[in-house]
Amino acid sequence: SPMSLIKKLTTVSLIIYSFFYLIQALTVIVYPYQVSYPEGFILNQAKLICEGKNIYKNIDHYPFIIANYPPIYLLICAGFIKLFGISFFGGRLVTFLATILIVFLIYKILFKKTTRNTAIFCALLFIASSYTFKDTPLMRVDMTGLFLSLFGLYLVIDTQKDLKLCYSIPFFLAALYTKPTFFTAPFALAIHLLLSERKKAIIFIFSMVISYLLLFFILNHFTAGEFYRHTILYNLNIFELKQAAKYYIHFLQTHAILFLFSLIFLFSPSASRECFFWKLYFIISAIVAVTVGKVGANTNYFCELIALTCILTGLAIEKLKNDMDDKKYQLFIYSAAMAQLILFLHLPFFSEPIITKTDWHDNHILSQKIQNTGGPILSEDAGILVLNQREVLFQPFEFTQLARQNIWNEEKFILDIVNRRFSLIILSFDLACFYDPERLTPTMAEAISANYYITDKIGEYFLYRPNLDKF
Repeated sequence: SPMSLIKKLTTVSLIIYSFFYLIQALTVIVYPYQVSYPEGFILNQAKLICEGKNIYKNIDHYPFIIANYPPIYLLICAGFIKLFGISFFGGRLVTFLATILIVFLIYKILFKKTTRNTAIFCALLFIASSYTFKDTPLMRVDMTGLFLSLFGLYLVIDTQKDLKLCYSIPFFLAALYTKPTFFTAPFALAIHLLLSERKKAIIFIFSMVISYLLLFFILNHFTAGEFYRHTILYNLNIFELKQAAKYYIHFLQTHAILFLFSLIFLFSPSASRECFFWKLYFIISAIVAVTVGKVGANTNYFCELIALTCILTGLAIEKLKNDMDDKKYQLFIYSAAMAQLILFLHLPFFSEPIITKTDWHDNHILSQKIQNTGGPILSEDAGILVLNQREVLFQPFEFTQLARQNIWNEEKFILDIVNRRFSLIILSFDLACFYDPERLTPTMAEAISANYYITDKIGEYFLYRPNLDKF
């Protein structure tokens, strides 16, 4: 029957997407080179921690690098570097395991309220998402932070015992000290408790705030105030409404059915009192995701909202079962699920990030060039420097933003370019044609153009060496 066909097709499609994710994860985990711009700088920070160095340092002197994130994920990565040496393997493995655990937590949360099949189906939708496929398992903080936050939430949902509320606090704190945007779950929980169980709310809020501030003041004290500057002040990039709208519209188009089912559950006339917490969490997460308008932000800003809509979709499916007759219900659910899987459309080796044999070869050649070059090197790809035991001296994107906001003075850096201090500069664009205004200021671009020339193009990178004729 048509119904049976749709059901089988949907189930098979979901299994295929899960298989696609595992192929992608394995491909990325074993790939020895950088895949995404932030990965190299995170690897460098983890290496510096291993060497006992402070990553939250004054930016008036070399190296001109900042640590955008609090230390939890970086410390975990540093542990893997101690065990396995300098590579992306440990950080990517942590991200992969965190993602799988998020799927398990979505399943566990839903299994308390829905059937096993619904819980499994909606949990797997998280790794079926084209955004999850694209953003994991890269060496990034997001999935680790999301796992810690969701685990804290699961402990609260799992039982009514007051003790579990206390147990959740360390995990919420760890999430905040992985990436500060993961305040949404504890914030929603605090508001919910204030309106339902005030005594519990006061204990929870007091414990969270005091613990967070105590850790903040300790870290800030031992870094002479630099922890605040790196994780807060230097993160306040320019917000562009046009960028926020572009990313948000694309997210809504790609995850339309998940979003629709979430709204069905949250705003139906017969919504239960328990639904109020999910409504709060959804609204706060949806608002926080607007920060994708910050220059430099990307699809990883939606990972919490995707996980949440998977949970809410499961709850909506269970609710609709009670509101519709069985035949209409099955047709609607499976047709909608199939439509969502079509919107997710992606394939390993055809959808970003794509890793090819050519990339392996190009990075090997680039490594040889670096090994044969003496003196300081600037590179957009920080990972290639770290893997070749070279110091990372400059973060192009971050310091371009700081220069634009007049937080960092670029004069010393420009003078070093003019004096040809750097033996090699590796950029992803030919300055004779154009430059990326998010990666270089006009003054930087002009100084490099005037004092360096392209000697090679390896893969996506242009290699600039000093123009000695001008001496």
